[in-house]
Amino acid sequence: RDRNRDSLDVEHDYDGTGFTVSGDRGIYLSSDGQRRQEELLNLSHKKRRIEPSNLEDSLAQWIPIPDDNFDEEEARAPLAVPTVLGKRKEYTSTEWNGQFWSPATLANVGLVYQLGHGGFPCPFPDSTPHRLVVVEAPVIHDIRVLYCKCSKSDNADNLEQLLRNGWYPATVTDPGTCATFRTLEAYRLYNVVGNLNGRDFMTSVERMTDPTQSSGMTQLPDRYKQFGRMSRQWAFLLRLKRAGRGHDPRGVERTALGECAVNCWACPQDGRNLPEGWRNVDPKYQFLYMLILAVDANFRLRNRIRVNEIDDPSLGPGWGYWVEPNSYREHLKNYVHETEISTCIAFAALLQKDSRNTAGLRVSGVGGCVCARHECVRPNGLGDLQKGERYANMDFIVLAALAGFSLLWLTISYDIGCQWKLSFKERVKAFSSDMCLPLDDVNIQFGLPVWHAASHVEDCQLQNSLSFRPGVGRSDGEGVERTWSGLNPAAFSTKDAGVGVRADTIEAKIDNNNFLKNLGQGETLQRKLVVPIAERDRQVAAFKDVTRTVEKDVRSTWRKAINDWLEDSTKPNPYILSRKDCPTEAQVRLQVRKDEEALSVGSGPLHGRSATAFLAAGIQIEDSQRRILGQLKGTVLVAADRENKIEEWRHSLLVKITKFRSLQQIYMPGAASALEDHESHRDPDAPPPKAEMVRLFMPSDMPTRDGDTHRGCVAGLVDMEAKLRVAQCDNSLASLRARLHAKRHLISFRNTNITGQTRSTKARTLIGEVGERVESYANRYRRGRAALISLKGSEAYPHLRELRPEDVQLDGDAEESDTAVRKKLAMIGAGRGARAPRNAPGTSKRVMSWIWTAPGSLDEEMMHESVRVEWSRALARKTRWCEEVMLLREEMRRVLRYLEWQANWWRQRSELRADLSLETAEGLKAYALKQGAWHDKLANFFRAKWNVPAVTVAQHLVA
Repeated sequence: RDRNRDSLDVEHDYDGTGFTVSGDRGIYLSSDGQRRQEELLNLSHKKRRIEPSNLEDSLAQWIPIPDDNFDEEEARAPLAVPTVLGKRKEYTSTEWNGQFWSPATLANVGLVYQLGHGGFPCPFPDSTPHRLVVVEAPVIHDIRVLYCKCSKSDNADNLEQLLRNGWYPATVTDPGTCATFRTLEAYRLYNVVGNLNGRDFMTSVERMTDPTQSSGMTQLPDRYKQFGRMSRQWAFLLRLKRAGRGHDPRGVERTALGECAVNCWACPQDGRNLPEGWRNVDPKYQFLYMLILAVDANFRLRNRIRVNEIDDPSLGPGWGYWVEPNSYREHLKNYVHETEISTCIAFAALLQKDSRNTAGLRVSGVGGCVCARHECVRPNGLGDLQKGERYANMDFIVLAALAGFSLLWLTISYDIGCQWKLSFKERVKAFSSDMCLPLDDVNIQFGLPVWHAASHVEDCQLQNSLSFRPGVGRSDGEGVERTWSGLNPAAFSTKDAGVGVRADTIEAKIDNNNFLKNLGQGETLQRKLVVPIAERDRQVAAFKDVTRTVEKDVRSTWRKAINDWLEDSTKPNPYILSRKDCPTEAQVRLQVRKDEEALSVGSGPLHGRSATAFLAAGIQIEDSQRRILGQLKGTVLVAADRENKIEEWRHSLLVKITKFRSLQQIYMPGAASALEDHESHRDPDAPPPKAEMVRLFMPSDMPTRDGDTHRGCVAGLVDMEAKLRVAQCDNSLASLRARLHAKRHLISFRNTNITGQTRSTKARTLIGEVGERVESYANRYRRGRAALISLKGSEAYPHLRELRPEDVQLDGDAEESDTAVRKKLAMIGAGRGARAPRNAPGTSKRVMSWIWTAPGSLDEEMMHESVRVEWSRALARKTRWCEEVMLLREEMRRVLRYLEWQANWWRQRSELRADLSLETAEGLKAYALKQGAWHDKLANFFRAKWNVPAVTVAQHLVA
């Protein structure tokens, strides 16, 4: 509210006895000629006056019947009637023509608005009214104004009077168009939030002013171009204001590069949000102060060449998120052609960089650098790409975003990082000293984003995966893609825009993005911490469980191999199987045929009449029954004459069952009653069960009775079966591990070397056969363990644990069907909230299966490498989740430190502009103190929000 409306038109001092004034005394007669009137003119200015609102009273600033939105246009215009909807006033004016109310402009109905007095008369106004078009959404006003020429205006020129009235002029010389501050701020938000462009906004305002104007019967003033200039300037001035540039005695022109950008509160910034002595912490905790960036290009934010285009530079070039254009342009002149070609992948962003269609385009896209964990664009972290994703462009953008870098650790995630990192340090040395990284003092590591890594060959994925980079936690490196998704809606309105308009529009969008990301840190960091705490505990417990069976010396050797690889990437990768230990395809096919022979039915009669032979025969019959049931499912191994073969197998199996029954009478006298009881419960009209469905009643399957420890068997038979079942489980685990080892190699070999439909089909068939063998041995183990539990209980053999489906899966197990892959691809680019289906936990939440460290696994030389790889990956998963919890908690501390630093920064600037007029200096001081108080308030809110137990947060999330 303008307090000048309630102030006296005199300057005064109050000494407790009365007022003293100074000025010219004017005496004149009243309009009726009956009274003498006096007035003080040309009053002298003295020290600052004390307004009533400054009095020390609890109600001094309380305003009864507030008139913040009061406007004299409405009160003084004759026959001008506002349309009121609820509590909001819309300044649509009408005029009574004798029969009805017809639309009219405020100028036509005779309104002359007096500036400098809130619409009230001025004793010395300008002699000539000026015509103004004022855009006050949702309508456009055509009015006449008078500028103030009396002492109350404090010698303010016309431009200042318009600004004091809340009207922003379209030009600084004799303005004829203005827009209200409220309208400009509303459009700025519509633009950055709803992607509304200036043309659509002004068209809507014109339609609201006169719905029939498109007919040509009436003519509204066209102010689209003027509004475009005003809105651009408004957004730019707002960024300067929020960056505190008005508080700098050196002036706005001394703004440094990137100074107007909104910094990420949670990213480490030396001198702002890092604790004292952070450089001296234990090296194992220095990852807490590492900066993690994500780099990528966006080819949707293109820009076309326009014919007869005028020079239209951006406002404050290089002061925000765009790189400084002049130095960027000079740098690119030295890199007209590049010869770097990827030898790793057929990745479009790299291979098409010199062939991408750029005809008619000034800009083929933009390159960007954001903080990977919080998705805020870095200051000077955005630059135009002229022809694809060239190294020269991306190098400059990244180094500009790292200007002033003073940390010890840096991680960069880039979808072509495997190639871009080559010779990166040599390329950096070619830059000027103000952009060159201190390579000797910084430990730089590169990684591939999680989703984009799938486009690379397997060795490249495992060599550059973020999952194996120390200190990154569970960062996925895909944050830049989420930033692009917020900027892409601006692609349509900026595709044909001028250079300056496009740059300022995108900068405003990024400014809004960073601002909202920072405000959301309170909720985001709190929600992010819940899952890592639970997953960290799960991974730590699982890793302890599986690593206790690995000998200490072996673990030390494996840890040393990991550390050696982290220090020197040319050393053997501990997360990759060594090719010399992998079976060949011919060996795998031979093993599959041997499995077929071992599991085939009718390979010979049962031999021996001993108790051991009897029990072994029973286990063999069980295997044969499961074999027939598997064939009936129509899986990969089904033969062409399946029906005939199955009948032959059934006949042979019935012969075996008959012999088994004869031996059962000898060794299991109690089985007769169990068989009789089982038969009595069967439907007498139903056909006899097929061979694969016959229940054998092994000792483990016999019902137990109180006091009967032999289960109706001869003495020692129960213990004998238990020993055979233990051997069955151990052998099944050994075979299971061998098949998984072979399957891992086959998948890797297929992904790396096999192309073409014929070869791919053969490879898929072989992988399917091995997969069936894996499932067969897994089921055999489960049957043996179930029998052991029935015989001896679940605690007798603790090393034989429950085998779950996830225990027989491999990291990167490529068994997805084409349908599942298509579903996932269909989700790419889907609407907000879409999520790809998942049938199994991701690799980050998978735990190492116990089968790799079960007793006996390390005795097999071929299995040693598989166990090492599984153990190394399990260690990496556990470590990344532990890092994630620590990083999130440190990021919360950094946010609070940054807010505290920012609050003090603003308070320090509250006293820097003593060189300005008293009113301006007081306004700057009030704004600085307001900003400091707001940052303090937000810090206290975040601290309280984060000062609750994790279980409470989890309960709120699931409520």
